Amino acid sequence: MQHDKLKDSQGRYRTTSLFWEFRQPGFEPLYSIKGYDLEKPEGTYPSLKKMYLAFDHVPGFEYEFAMTVFGSWDHWAKLCNISQLRGDIQEWKDELDIKLKCQSMKAMMLAAKDNDAKGVNAAKYLAEKGYESKRGRPSKAEVERETKIQAGVNKELKDDMERIGLKVMEGGK
Repeated sequence: MQHDKLKDSQGRYRTTSLFWEFRQPGFEPLYSIKGYDLEKPEGTYPSLKKMYLAFDHVPGFEYEFAMTVFGSWDHWAKLCNISQLRGDIQEWKDELDIKLKCQSMKAMMLAAKDNDAKGVNAAKYLAEKGYESKRGRPSKAEVERETKIQAGVNKELKDDMERIGLKVMEGGK
């Protein structure tokens, strides 16, 4: 990794300047925040999202990822708390969580085919849909998070429509 390029000339952790999408004069971006590698004349800006999703870890427990990619847990924690990055990083965590659940379900489906106690338990779990949440009302934090996600989606859609010359009509006006 390029740990020597992760701090500025005063020894402070670089944050948004690490990313092509937030590039700043005097700082060479090292990564792309999006899910694809961006071309540059001397190579590509690797996608931090791809790196995060490919790394073998559990969402919320990224210590080894932080140490491997940034050489520091503090640097990763700082990036996670930057407002411009927080939403993207949370989306990565959510996607990784879904990916791991999918892999687990596939393993359960394979185990359910076995004619032993493990197979019977796996089959029962699948038949009873044990993977579905059976709880009641979502927490206030979950409702707020979903509201923020929807607001962000709506704002992005509105910005995209304005950029291509469409106007959003509200209330039938």
